[in-house]
Amino acid sequence: MRQPNVTVYGSRTCPDTRRATEHLDAKQVPYEFKDVDESPEYNDYIAGLNRGKRVMPTIRINNETYINPKLSKLDEILAAESSPSPE
Repeated sequence: MRQPNVTVYGSRTCPDTRRATEHLDAKQVPYEFKDVDESPEYNDYIAGLNRGKRVMPTIRINNETYINPKLSKLDEILAAESSPSPE
């Protein structure tokens, strides 16, 4: 199985961001965390992805953007992106 490329944009103080990162941690899904509090330039980036809105978490999985997805939806996406590549 291949590992999806996951990047989470958010704030460590945001309850929704914490919920998503704790879920990824529990599922042992590796991800890169981009903290908007430490690097405010990410605010403009996520606003650009979200039609001008700063929504957290914004999660990028294999170059697709997901805006504050429900955990069940996140699991669906990860399962689909982790499936074996057709040969």
